[in-house]
Amino acid sequence: MNSTNRFSNKQRLIIKLSTVIAPLIIRLLGRLCRYTVENEHFFDRAVEDGKGVILSIWHGRMLLLISHHRNSGIVTLVSKSFDGELIAQIANRLGMFAHRGSPKEGGQEGFKLMLRDLRDKKTVGMFPDGPTGPMHIVRDGTLHLARLSGAPIVPAIFSARPCWRAQSWDRFMVMKPFSKGIIKYGEPIIVPRKFTEDQDMEYFRVLIRSRMIDLENELDHRVGN
Repeated sequence: MNSTNRFSNKQRLIIKLSTVIAPLIIRLLGRLCRYTVENEHFFDRAVEDGKGVILSIWHGRMLLLISHHRNSGIVTLVSKSFDGELIAQIANRLGMFAHRGSPKEGGQEGFKLMLRDLRDKKTVGMFPDGPTGPMHIVRDGTLHLARLSGAPIVPAIFSARPCWRAQSWDRFMVMKPFSKGIIKYGEPIIVPRKFTEDQDMEYFRVLIRSRMIDLENELDHRVGN
């Protein structure tokens, strides 16, 4: 069964057009943005260790990172909604792969597939505050995936100026043509399978959140946002 059959004719048309146009725009904006990359060795070394990698990206700061990692085979998880279908097909066109599932529908199945991918030494892209926010709140899925797989979480942030910012909950950032940008990776974070008295789920939730917010604030300050 075609995955788009459950949508209206108008929605199917939007999906068809978007999956042609959006990847072209993402590639173009990525090439026109004059950006530098810092600390990518954190990510590269994690990949070389062969335990799989969880690339942790804020929902509103994904665009330049998607362009940078296109054709890399990164796996992610998106909902079965109309928006999720758009993202899944665009991701496929950019050389990535999207499993389907959300907390409301198919989330457990999608989680198991992501866990299998990590055990197969793949890189999984996670948006810890997505798909509906609140902004900068780390949800349990990323933590459980790291805990059960043993894969390191590598934070990744970008900022660019000038840029457009959506009026959505995530303040989605789109770099303007000929903008200057920075992508920066953070040190890997390992979530143990068994917690100690001093390190529980909340400890790692706060740690990931603070590391990512610190990176975001640093880059925004440096580019002048």
